[in-house]
Amino acid sequence: MGVRPFRWFPAAGGRHAIPDELAMTDEGATLCGIEITVPRGRGTKSEWCWPTCATCDSRWRERERLSPPR
Repeated sequence: MGVRPFRWFPAAGGRHAIPDELAMTDEGATLCGIEITVPRGRGTKSEWCWPTCATCDSRWRERERLSPPR
């Protein structure tokens, strides 16, 4: 497990925040509520360039007590 409770993950055309404890093949949900199954692979380089989900970003910032983006 990482230092933070969430990590970024490409899914459904965007980069979403998921619980850090999810491992390969685990089922869970993103912070915006999308149900996912963590794949065995890391995703392609282009998937990691997908836009960040605004809802996941906002909820992540709230939980980490970070300021909104400028």
